[in-house]
Amino acid sequence: MKLSRLLCIAVVLLTTSWSQADVIWVGGVSSDVFDEANWDLSGTAVTVIDPNVSVADNILIGPGPFTNDPIIPDVDAQQRIQLSDGFSFTLDAASITVAGNDGVGGEPGSANGPTVNVTNGSQFNPFFVVNDVKVLIDGTSSATFGGGGNPINLSIVDMQPGAVLAFLNETPDAFIAEHLGKTFVNGAAAVDGVNISIASDGAAGSVITAVPEPSSMALALFGVLGLLGLRRRK
Repeated sequence: MKLSRLLCIAVVLLTTSWSQADVIWVGGVSSDVFDEANWDLSGTAVTVIDPNVSVADNILIGPGPFTNDPIIPDVDAQQRIQLSDGFSFTLDAASITVAGNDGVGGEPGSANGPTVNVTNGSQFNPFFVVNDVKVLIDGTSSATFGGGGNPINLSIVDMQPGAVLAFLNETPDAFIAEHLGKTFVNGAAAVDGVNISIASDGAAGSVITAVPEPSSMALALFGVLGLLGLRRRK
């Protein structure tokens, strides 16, 4: 009996420690994401946040406001905030931007790369993502990629209706050719005119908006009509 109670206590303590094991943005010193002084590392074993060095824990930014919003600085070559397999990078009512041509990624050769959660009106604005990153954008948020060529590299984007995906250097034709097959809406393949709309941004880029599928809109309409019918009968 005592052993069972001890085991239960141990499980609770472990669960608590795991739930608190996040790398949390505070931005008290500057906007530099590679300055450890800008992060609360008190609940994690992570001690170093450097370009292309794997962070073996979840990263949380937000909700703000912050004295300094996070920026991926312009470092030598093309580097990234890198997470180990299976961890998450969450923006909650917050934003992250890039000063140069750097981004967010998983480890090279990853088969279970990190998940980027863009939630509650957040803005995820890297130059690129790479190495099995799954970018999930809720219906209130957006992601804007600054890079051309292949900014969604070995990765995917899954949007909820209302989400916006934009590219500063990918035309609508380039998006269709290079990224349409990597884009999903609620887990279903993105189809222009069905669950996404694709438009030019008026310059060198494109704007993709996730919309409800016609079947979903029809069901919602039938539901509204049904409620109106019930009210009239009453």
